Amino acid sequence: MRRGVITRSVIGFCFGALLTSGALAEDLGGLSGTVIDARTQAPIPEAIVIAKSPALAGEQNGVTNEKGSFELTLLPPGIYGLSIQHKGYQVFAPEGLNVKPNRTVKVRLQLIPEETAESRLLAENPIEYTDKMKAPALVSGPNVEYTQQAIDRDVEGVISVRCVVNVAGIVHDCRVLKGLPFMNRAVTDTLERRKYKAATLQGKPLAVWYTFNIRLALPK
Repeated sequence: MRRGVITRSVIGFCFGALLTSGALAEDLGGLSGTVIDARTQAPIPEAIVIAKSPALAGEQNGVTNEKGSFELTLLPPGIYGLSIQHKGYQVFAPEGLNVKPNRTVKVRLQLIPEETAESRLLAENPIEYTDKMKAPALVSGPNVEYTQQAIDRDVEGVISVRCVVNVAGIVHDCRVLKGLPFMNRAVTDTLERRKYKAATLQGKPLAVWYTFNIRLALPK
């Protein structure tokens, strides 16, 4: 399967069109960027990127590489629209990209997975996390704050909390499996205020029951 930025046939076509119009290489611009999964933020390889513009004779195509990157070159200046396509995702068609001479417009494009009966089931019904999955990853949120009662009693150790992390990265329904005195509520409240990247299996986001093992040490 072909990988890369742009097919040779498209390059040849563009050169012919540009020579006919009298355009010079230094008058041309480009489009480049990355295509990622809107839910997992993972790069999407082999996505088809199509550029169209009144300034362009026909259209120019590219394919994202293994890092989700693409580059379309030799574009006459003008206002462009893109069409990004990949099996299993909704088509995304941003407009109004202004390509200027000797400039490359850089974009970051997010594709939304198509909903299927299976994906809806996995999104709505959490399953047990296993080592075959990629674990949820913290995006943002507070650190655990010690309660005064725990500080006064020198409470330290590991607390284990089982929670649902859904496909949107929201944590809920937390249950303490192994607690620490005066710290259980502080830890569960903190977890439910955090945002995570969802767990994935073969690149697909899942709602999972996930156990957080958090080591607590007294503040210095």
